[in-house]
Amino acid sequence: MTRFCWTSCASLLVVLTSQVASYGATPASETLLPNTTKAYVSVANVEEFQAAFDKTQMGQLANDPAMKPFVDDLKRQLTEQWTKTHEKLGIGWEDLEGVPSGEVAMALLLPSETKDAVVVLADVTGRDAKTTELLKKIDDNMGTRKAVKSERAVRGTNLVIYNIPKREDIPERQVGYFVKDNLLAASDDLAVLESVLIRTEGAKQDDTLATLSAYDAIMKRCQQAAGEMKPQARWFLEPFGYADAMRLDQPKKRGTDMLKILRTEGFTAIQGVGGFVNLATDKYELVHRTFIHAPGNQAEGAERFELSARMLKFPNGGEFTPPAWVPRDLASYIAVNVDTKNAFENSKTLVNQVVGDEVFEDVLESIKTDENGPMIDIRKDLIAYLGDRITVISDLQVPITPKSERLLIAVDTKDEKHLAEVIRDWMETDPDTRKREIAGHVVWEIVDEQAELPMITIENSPLDRPSVDEEMEEEEERALPPNSAVTVAHGYLMVATHIDILTKVLTEFENGPKLVDSADYKRVAQNLAGIAQPEQFGQAFTRTDEAYRGTYELLRTGKMPESESMMGKLLNSLMGEQKEGVLRPQRLDGSKLPEYDMVRRYLGPAGMTMTTEPTGWLLTGFTLTKEVEPSGAPAEDERLTSGANAETNVK
Repeated sequence: MTRFCWTSCASLLVVLTSQVASYGATPASETLLPNTTKAYVSVANVEEFQAAFDKTQMGQLANDPAMKPFVDDLKRQLTEQWTKTHEKLGIGWEDLEGVPSGEVAMALLLPSETKDAVVVLADVTGRDAKTTELLKKIDDNMGTRKAVKSERAVRGTNLVIYNIPKREDIPERQVGYFVKDNLLAASDDLAVLESVLIRTEGAKQDDTLATLSAYDAIMKRCQQAAGEMKPQARWFLEPFGYADAMRLDQPKKRGTDMLKILRTEGFTAIQGVGGFVNLATDKYELVHRTFIHAPGNQAEGAERFELSARMLKFPNGGEFTPPAWVPRDLASYIAVNVDTKNAFENSKTLVNQVVGDEVFEDVLESIKTDENGPMIDIRKDLIAYLGDRITVISDLQVPITPKSERLLIAVDTKDEKHLAEVIRDWMETDPDTRKREIAGHVVWEIVDEQAELPMITIENSPLDRPSVDEEMEEEEERALPPNSAVTVAHGYLMVATHIDILTKVLTEFENGPKLVDSADYKRVAQNLAGIAQPEQFGQAFTRTDEAYRGTYELLRTGKMPESESMMGKLLNSLMGEQKEGVLRPQRLDGSKLPEYDMVRRYLGPAGMTMTTEPTGWLLTGFTLTKEVEPSGAPAEDERLTSGANAETNVK
């Protein structure tokens, strides 16, 4: 079972829920699945879910005529991928439409250390004719693949089995299904399928997903947070088990095994992540409640976590309004409380494990005593003067390239003057830094001598203005790539991945527009106040129309696998081939996507609040509708953002 297969299966669940009605006649899926389930997603009422999606602006975007060529092509591509690469049941997606009528669930299991399994469950109440048609289609397709069909009765139910012969690099395998009491169940593991069948008999069992302590705790906490609102979709992930399952059919990598290290460093204390999702509610386009279950040691007076996992200390408290130095023109803003001293000290064993030697203290001692180095005491001169608030902002540089995302990370300081002197002493000894002055602040630019030249740019991007002539393009190719930079300003130690975003922060502080005054931030803040827990350790704000721009443009121009943004890296990780040093091919052809100016009209701002609790962390987030002025023109914030990007482009 490959990573792309599970991603495809999750997408298949969306297809299964696309054109159906709900009756809810079969047992709840979590009572049928075993407790070896490592990933799970379920839609309880597919008709309601589809109707809700159609009401959202994202649903309206999917149905926009300008998107039709891409949506149709996307369906074709996904159908081909499913049929060509993951035809475990010998059917295409179109064959499944209209078959389910109630809950649809999908699960990835790890029955043993060497074998994973996929289970699909669907309520087909009232869809007898469609179900019969589907099963005949499966049988016909399996016949063309020379699969050997057999049937056997298990507790009075007919289990249909196909033994599929080896083909090319795909080993011999078995798949099976049964239909009982309006439940259609299919799996590529017959033992798992039989266990599901046995559980349909209704006898209470203590080895189901529903009885798994992490799953139970997550669902109960999310329901408590949601109040009377019932989830339209639920999901659950056991992080380490899921990672194990994803590794089974991948070549073993040489070098550091981060999964093993995280296990030995106590991070298995995170037993599960999951939550509720609702679409098109009275207030929100989308709202989610997510709980990270990590009870640890609950004994009175005991350390909750072990080893480096003790870094996971996020104290509640304080206000999260953006500081005055945060500019309006950005894609995202997040502020969280982190016990920085605790995180630093408990990173010691993790660092040593990653390096493979006891180097942590030696490095600190070298920095302190080496006459050719900065000769500063990291603990006393740096960490002791840092506060516990970390702020991260991001924006995008246009025209869009795989390196367009720019980040600035800021940590508040207890003594700005002292910390500025420490950074000066450190930077002055580094030959790869150069001192600059920006808006009255000393900035240390870290020069990347190894950077590739020229920068990669996207051809034919809709963000490329017609007025940019060949001479300007040649100048852009000759330009040096942006360097990272560090400074101490406005009460924060600031580290930026690109000096340009730091320059923007410093130069716009006095007279530039502030995020805190932005109309869309005010909307998000108002909604955060209504949905947040009494105590929080963090809040986040995202302009989705800006945050998604880079990924969209890279997909549209075939550059997605080269993305270096956080979102891009996540998607590449999910879709990648897991071959070291090999850039994955782009699986989806985005050439039929319309220009982004059309898409951004449907993407509203989003917010999230985060709270530390005794047994984990509760995250509650939402997306709002995109506001449009009565004239039909973009709202004020969109005009400002677009204008700023246009200026950057001209530069």
